[in-house]
Amino acid sequence: MRYETLAKDVFTWVEQKIKQHGPRLAGEDPSRNAADDIYKDLESFSDSVGKDDFYIHQGAFLGWIRILVLAYLVSVVFLWLKMPLFSIILTISAILILVLQFFLYLPLLDRFYPKKLSRNVYGIIEPKEEVKRQVILSGHHDSAHVFNFFIHQPKLYNLRTTGSIGIVIFLLVLSMIHLIFKDVVILNLIIPIIASLGFLLVGQMWFFSSKQVSPGAGDNLVASGVSLVLGKHYQALKDSDTSLKHTRIIMISFDAEEEGLRGARAFARAHQAMLRKVPTTMINMDCLYDEKELFFLTSDLNNFVKLDHKLAEELYQTGNSLGFKTKTQPLAFLTGGTDAAELAKIGVSATTIIGMPWTNDQRSNVYHTPNDTLDHVNLEVVKQTIEIIDTWIRKTDI
Repeated sequence: MRYETLAKDVFTWVEQKIKQHGPRLAGEDPSRNAADDIYKDLESFSDSVGKDDFYIHQGAFLGWIRILVLAYLVSVVFLWLKMPLFSIILTISAILILVLQFFLYLPLLDRFYPKKLSRNVYGIIEPKEEVKRQVILSGHHDSAHVFNFFIHQPKLYNLRTTGSIGIVIFLLVLSMIHLIFKDVVILNLIIPIIASLGFLLVGQMWFFSSKQVSPGAGDNLVASGVSLVLGKHYQALKDSDTSLKHTRIIMISFDAEEEGLRGARAFARAHQAMLRKVPTTMINMDCLYDEKELFFLTSDLNNFVKLDHKLAEELYQTGNSLGFKTKTQPLAFLTGGTDAAELAKIGVSATTIIGMPWTNDQRSNVYHTPNDTLDHVNLEVVKQTIEIIDTWIRKTDI
């Protein structure tokens, strides 16, 4: 009953925040105002609090998409003009931007996009006795642009995205063939025709993202709510026999996760000394929708960043001992990243708890849509997440 009460407190908190602030695009007033509101909540019960402002370049993270489309179109024109070398240069450039900006989340395009202010907030609960370790509980309060491909024919999402990338790579191959065999007349006709047909798929990527912003309940205000509710719970127990003895709790609500994890990256840079002073563990949470799909990440950032497999396994075993259906798994290539990646990069033991299938063709049908509202989040997934985290923290508080 105690965990169900805490889960209901999360729902009440999220409902109030969405009602007050609505969709929260990073770099805009609603997201910053939500951060200020969360800061006030943290201030009301935390031993200490913090607020970090940083800048993002709004829209840069997804900027590679339209560059890819334009590069493809111009490359096809060059093929018709029998100038395949220019097609090769353009296509390689577009693929390089894709790799750096999306595969690796590097800020390659940021300088070309408008600079906007974003805000992380955090609170700290000190243990009853000496601090021997600290556990970060985190989510993010910003919400995403609506992804049109998740609204219109979502079953074709993987074909449209991964397929388009494949077509661009295929264009590079065609351009090379055209250059090598430029004197073969039939190829001068066939290759541009094939490349032109490919644009029927690649061209759709221009409309990948909408200007509309999702309400962002499951992705990811619920996670920030879990962090705060658990932190407040530990503070309330501080004078009791069940208080945490040696574990400091750090509750973080990141901004700009949807802008390529920029908030977590800013936090990691600003607080390296604090994160390295004592052993630090990060339990990040993202997309808590369905308890039947709970799992713990062993890798992140398109599978390029390794998370703490031992931590993920311990949380899995904790869930299993409580009778919950969970598992561990890596984050698949081309499926993005979570805030845990940025702290893992500086040596923090980290994992992310996710409550939906994490593949491009099986994600929750409300993810990054206007329907990401609280009624599509199961109370049970929040309850189980809280119970797993609390049980693990208490078991390891030595």
